[in-house]
Amino acid sequence: MASGTVIIDPGHGGTHNVGGSDANHAVSPSGFLEKNMTLRQSLEVRDALNAAAAAGGHTIKVIMTRDTDRNLSLRDRAGFARTHSADRFLSIHYNGFNKVSRGTETYVRHPSDNTNLAADRRFAQRIQTAVFSTIRAHDPGADDRGVKEARFGVLSDVSLGNTGGVRRCRACLLEIEFIDVKAVDQLLNLSTNAAAVRADIAAAIARAIIDDLQNP
Repeated sequence: MASGTVIIDPGHGGTHNVGGSDANHAVSPSGFLEKNMTLRQSLEVRDALNAAAAAGGHTIKVIMTRDTDRNLSLRDRAGFARTHSADRFLSIHYNGFNKVSRGTETYVRHPSDNTNLAADRRFAQRIQTAVFSTIRAHDPGADDRGVKEARFGVLSDVSLGNTGGVRRCRACLLEIEFIDVKAVDQLLNLSTNAAAVRADIAAAIARAIIDDLQNP
């Protein structure tokens, strides 16, 4: 059985930039804002994880960094993990670039200042595989952009509480898809099947988190 505390962080939020966290980044062709999409998907992940935990007899506590339209600094977002002695931290985002690029990618903290790189990469790969495979099942145009490394503030080990001999929390940042692409907007927001696609993504993420807790 799996047990642990999981922090789900819906990217962005609110109306003002706060401590390195933009209020919003990407916008879909039909006008859906990334900040609202991250919150919607994160709440679905929370519910899927709670349901899977109950069904499987797992003891998992799920905490959201936000469940309303507000913004938090990157340090404060990561600080949820430190405050609650979290075992996993997942920040959920969507990409936007040139209205053509597509794909799912997941980031871990750069190796130069990551105290548990190998563990983070295992967690990130599980999330990456789960989300990409789910999207690909609904849309053959999906692309696997893999696990990457970056110095995102929300993945800071110091802010997460991974300091000294304590390296408890595995963390990654998920970019589900490029929402400035019309096909992705259709897939996740506009089609009659959009709610089912998002539910499948949420369920896949929940399974990946439970798998990582069970098989660290």
